[in-house]
Amino acid sequence: MIKIIIITVIRIWDVIVICGIDFAIGVTDKEASKAEKYVHFNERIHAYLLKKEKGYGNDFNLLLNLDPYLQTIIYRDKIPDLIVICVALINKYNLSGEKEQEITTFAQELKELCEFAIKQKKHIYAIGD
Repeated sequence: MIKIIIITVIRIWDVIVICGIDFAIGVTDKEASKAEKYVHFNERIHAYLLKKEKGYGNDFNLLLNLDPYLQTIIYRDKIPDLIVICVALINKYNLSGEKEQEITTFAQELKELCEFAIKQKKHIYAIGD
């Protein structure tokens, strides 16, 4: 009986970990939904950053205020703002802890996606689960 409960908890946790927001490049919804390259912002890291950064004067709102259940378009003129947020996260969380490494990796990948979107003259779609 205990074994079954433990397996169930692990499966529920796995579902929670993979939820989040996918960032993809496109000019249209259809193009973004078919994009091969994307960056995943998992729900656990999103919640951690919300807890750590809300109300501390950091301007991470563009990233942290994204609704994890809806689609948001980050238009080309706002992409540089997202790059600034990524750089700030990379600098602030460049530590050795597991969560810090996850944040740094996510921010670096998102920054690269943003730079690619600017070169391609496309928008970034934040697609919630």
